[in-house]
Amino acid sequence: MIEWLLLAIGIAGFGVAGYLDLKTTEFPDWIPYAMIGLALLIRGAYSAQAGDMSFLYNSIAYGTVFLGFGLSLYYLKQWGDGDAWLLGSLGFLFPDSAAFPFLNSASILPFPLVLILNFFLVSFLYVITYSIILGIKENALASFAVHLRGQAKTIVFVFLFFCALAASGALYLSGVLSPAAGMAYILFPLPFLAAGMIVFVIYGQYIEKNLLRKRVATKDLRLGDVPADGKWKVMTKWELARIRKAKKYVWVKEGVRFAPVFLLTLLFILVFGSVF
Repeated sequence: MIEWLLLAIGIAGFGVAGYLDLKTTEFPDWIPYAMIGLALLIRGAYSAQAGDMSFLYNSIAYGTVFLGFGLSLYYLKQWGDGDAWLLGSLGFLFPDSAAFPFLNSASILPFPLVLILNFFLVSFLYVITYSIILGIKENALASFAVHLRGQAKTIVFVFLFFCALAASGALYLSGVLSPAAGMAYILFPLPFLAAGMIVFVIYGQYIEKNLLRKRVATKDLRLGDVPADGKWKVMTKWELARIRKAKKYVWVKEGVRFAPVFLLTLLFILVFGSVF
């Protein structure tokens, strides 16, 4: 019963955070704090009743690791602090697989590793989808196509390099490891995958530079804005007043609205289990 209660807290908390992030670009700090507090309270009470403190200790251990990893990304200016605390909530709530009955029991990986790997997979798919939708919404695909033509030499070089790499691998398999020659075909998609990846990297840089950064008058700044040269943390009233006093214009940035990924990860594992 405890696992279903924790799952309900996770779905509700991550759902509200994701909805607010998509709607307003931010969510209140109390959401991840409340999820962590409830996870510790419920697991602590269950541990005391069962006489086994591992239910609580595992939550503290893995939650701290997840939170530490998230905060590291925040200090490296890759994430917002809210996303870091949501990742910590994921670890505090789900240090084991009890809440996911359809998880592949044959997996040799510990559940926290399964959780984080599935999280990265869902994140990758989400960022690709979000970026494409943003480009369509802002009518940026046509201008990106023009920009991409200027990167043609780089793309062709990457494609030819991986063609040579795939051909070398196929010759090696057929010549040195003749029993494995039939597997050489798996190398053929490699150049196309590499070229596709470099196109997406160029697209991501283009989106970040042209759609996720803007120059605004400081009188129009709001507390939810994030200065382009700072960490992913919304401004305080004191910081806003200081910037307005020192500058007339400032560059602000908007990242991918990432909070929905946490709910999507839970739903993904509930439906599909682990793909690793």
